Amino acid sequence: MTKSNLSPASGLVPSRRLLLFGGLGVASTAALGLGHTGTAHAEKREDDPVLDFDLDTDNYLKFLGPTDDTAGESINQDVFGAMDITTFLWVNRITAIAAFDAVAPYHETAVGIYTKIKRRPSSESATNRNMNIAGLYAGWRVWQGVFGETRPAVRQFMTALGLDPDDQSEDTTSPVGIGNVVGKAAWNAHKRDGMNFLGDEGGRRYNPRPWADYTGYVPVNTPYELTHPSRWQPQLGPHNGRRVGGGPGDIGIYVAQHVVTPQTRRVRALTFKDPTQFKIARPDFIDHRDRRRFRRLVDGVIDASAALTDEQKVIAEVMDNKRWGIGHSAVHLLDRHDQNGEQGIPGWAFFQLVHTLATFETTIAVWHHKIKYDAVRPISAIRYVYGRRRLTAWGGPGKGTVNDIPADQWSPYLPTGDHPEYPSASTTVCAASAQAARLYFGEDTLDWKFTVKAGATRTEPGIVPRKDIEVHFPTWTDFNKVCGDSRVWAGVHFQETIDRSRPFGDQFGDLANEFVQRHIKGQVKS
Repeated sequence: MTKSNLSPASGLVPSRRLLLFGGLGVASTAALGLGHTGTAHAEKREDDPVLDFDLDTDNYLKFLGPTDDTAGESINQDVFGAMDITTFLWVNRITAIAAFDAVAPYHETAVGIYTKIKRRPSSESATNRNMNIAGLYAGWRVWQGVFGETRPAVRQFMTALGLDPDDQSEDTTSPVGIGNVVGKAAWNAHKRDGMNFLGDEGGRRYNPRPWADYTGYVPVNTPYELTHPSRWQPQLGPHNGRRVGGGPGDIGIYVAQHVVTPQTRRVRALTFKDPTQFKIARPDFIDHRDRRRFRRLVDGVIDASAALTDEQKVIAEVMDNKRWGIGHSAVHLLDRHDQNGEQGIPGWAFFQLVHTLATFETTIAVWHHKIKYDAVRPISAIRYVYGRRRLTAWGGPGKGTVNDIPADQWSPYLPTGDHPEYPSASTTVCAASAQAARLYFGEDTLDWKFTVKAGATRTEPGIVPRKDIEVHFPTWTDFNKVCGDSRVWAGVHFQETIDRSRPFGDQFGDLANEFVQRHIKGQVKS
């Protein structure tokens, strides 16, 4: 057994297995000690805690995945908001590709996405040793591309485990070389894929602006004036107010929303050619000129706000945290199908890629339509319809349902996302995730249960829920429905948006599974 040391200074202690390198809420790379010739080893301190890991029998993806207690958490939560799926899922897609390509040479039929490394002898995959090592280095090279050296805890983690993070070998007869080659290939294929990670898209030569829009999107409304009531309006909010319950930011500073990564619609997909090929009906229900219908639309959100239960509040927060609702549901499913190690490293890497392609590549098409239709969110529509009239609705943290809140003071239970209404990204991504899981495992069963402790919500800490709440999703169908409905409960989407977004998302689960299955079976051009 290889026992690896982990410095407590890193914050990554054995009882707290957080997401290290992205990928469906599990680590895309693990830090495991090496015991083979030709790889440099770092010094281990005698007093470092010992982390038991059997390099030959354990699975790095499973081992470093979040537990139920750490679901929704990430080592990157200081830089990526848990609701910002276009950003952290973009990274997860690259790490998932690298993990898949790292294991492919050790599989009997699989062919990598970007690398076609010669198949290794079956004796090299008789244990998990080589696959663990290759996967580790693959993820580390992606990690370096994304973060450079700004994540010292990861370097410390690897070094403490006996690895040399600076081993640049590209010998594809060795696991370290395989990992380095596939990790670099995945990163190089996506660092200029349209997301503007490097900040120089649109011909910018000086002072790069990473992740910034280069497509020219400009909202027709301002935070101060809703001149086009059916169109998206950026909200004005506190600098630290984007995240549920608040987050990093400067006190006393208010900022206007900007659409998150409008350029997502330009990102190159693997499972389809052009997001314009996917059609969804125009949101004709979002039309302020049809006053009666528009008011009914708004009233649906107000009624949901007034009727909010503790359970709905809990679920709304879970689903808003995409690492928890969308990410950990997939981890739970893999765990359920891997009680005796049946999936192995290949199974975890394969489903990780299916899940990550289904969830991220959905957003490419969703953002195309969000920008195309540029639809208003409930918070603006409610204030437009009712002005300063008093409503019966949720009154804010600790207030419960009140019957005298002026419409211009109403706010949703969760912060309104900084992108247009239609279609709902959360709903389509949940639908794609559910469909991908059904197809991959051939069943609708999820059976995901967890308990949220009294007072554990971020919006109303210490107050909601009033008692422990057990959440249970028997099937993916149940999960999919609740995921969408929770956006209405939270006040951030209209019900009609949810109803149209669900079927739109299914097809991306189909495409992701089909794409990965072809690569698993080797039915691609080599």
